[in-house]
Amino acid sequence: MAVNNVVGKDEVPGSLTVGEGVRIVGKLVVPGKAVINGSLEGELQADDLLVGPRGVLTGQVKVRTADVHGTTHDTIEATEFLCVRSSGQVHGQARYGEVEIEKGGVIRGAIAPFAGSEPAFTPEVKLPVASVTPVKPASN
Repeated sequence: MAVNNVVGKDEVPGSLTVGEGVRIVGKLVVPGKAVINGSLEGELQADDLLVGPRGVLTGQVKVRTADVHGTTHDTIEATEFLCVRSSGQVHGQARYGEVEIEKGGVIRGAIAPFAGSEPAFTPEVKLPVASVTPVKPASN
């Protein structure tokens, strides 16, 4: 029996899409982009992450870039860039290279910049809890 490994025109080899209504529990290693429109509970390691508006991700996440429109719980490490969109919510510990929070986006928990030589979060490390609310720039 032949296996058809045809990639659609919008898909990138090594990527994963979890559709709306789909629930996955486990440990995933995605060499490309992980798109979460359903729910994922466990561990995720990927190059890029997109959490859709109805996506929910719970667990340990290590990515290069993260674009959060939905909700994450537990720990997220984005070594280069973390973007929390206006509909996005990050609950727990977040580490980032650079961070952007759109008006309406929420981060609840411990946040800290990421430096490649620093160790990852461990349960023994207690970081101060911070709530970040973006401020609209004053108009001239």
